[in-house]
Amino acid sequence: MSKVQYKDTVFKVKGYQVPGKQPMFFCVESGNFKIYIDKVGGEAPSPLEYLLASLAGCINIVANIVAKEMNVNIENLEVEVEGVFNAEKLYTGKGGRAGYKEIKAKIRIKSSAPREQLEKLIKAVEERCPVSDNLAERTPVTLVLE
Repeated sequence: MSKVQYKDTVFKVKGYQVPGKQPMFFCVESGNFKIYIDKVGGEAPSPLEYLLASLAGCINIVANIVAKEMNVNIENLEVEVEGVFNAEKLYTGKGGRAGYKEIKAKIRIKSSAPREQLEKLIKAVEERCPVSDNLAERTPVTLVLE
């Protein structure tokens, strides 16, 4: 049996301010998709909300991959993600962290599998979710002015 060799994949998105809109309204292009981003309370979800949505979506994808490996039938899956945020650092440059203080994901799975097996599934999801990993571990981020 041959072992699959995985290579690094580079993902790239490009964003720009939308002409005719207020300066914080932003469009990000990812492949053939356009994602609109705004400030909290604006015309589109904020980057903070997209971060939570990204985690919820990734948990769903990884849970389905792991469930297939474990032969667990998922009838329905819901993910509710909540983040605690304080805007002091953002608006004043002072205070604690600029990011979320805490993020909690609640996962509801409708399945005939026993709870013990679902708990193993969630543990595997926690270990394998790329978005969760990027939130939990330090990933170098570099801002470059061109």
